[in-house]
Amino acid sequence: MSSKRDFSEILSSQLVALTGGVIAGTLLAIFTNKLFMLPGFLILLPGFLELKGAIAGSMAARLGTELHTRKIKVSGKSKLIAENEEASFILIFFVSLMLGIFTYLLTYYLFNYNNPRIILIPLIASIISSILLFPIIVKLTLWLYRNHKDPDNVMGPYISSLGDIESIIALLITITLLT
Repeated sequence: MSSKRDFSEILSSQLVALTGGVIAGTLLAIFTNKLFMLPGFLILLPGFLELKGAIAGSMAARLGTELHTRKIKVSGKSKLIAENEEASFILIFFVSLMLGIFTYLLTYYLFNYNNPRIILIPLIASIISSILLFPIIVKLTLWLYRNHKDPDNVMGPYISSLGDIESIIALLITITLLT
């Protein structure tokens, strides 16, 4: 019985992830002309999308483990949850800064294009995206656990698709603001 439930949870979450990937790809396709005007964007994009999924996914996994081990309550009022959000936000900030610096250096040395604002793009976009994504992760993880679903089966694909969509939108907002 448990394996049937696990299979249906995993299958439905993979279908959501597939749909989210299509939506994120469609957003990229719609705004291709705006995005490709920025030299170095294709260097930035894969790292930025992977960054959000990896850090947000590990935060959801930690929350799932803490729920299963009863270190946090299902009510969601916990110092441990706030510490996880804070640590993930700090990590996103510094890794985005490093990604921006790396993108700037590669763009400068490969294309001879000097645009230090490219350092700000992943930084600002990750802040915008994280402000929206992290509370959703916490609420969704707690909701799944309260409704007798295993967050470990479901959250990875959900976060990947939701993070990709939010990241693309945050990148578009940031590029619009900075250019």
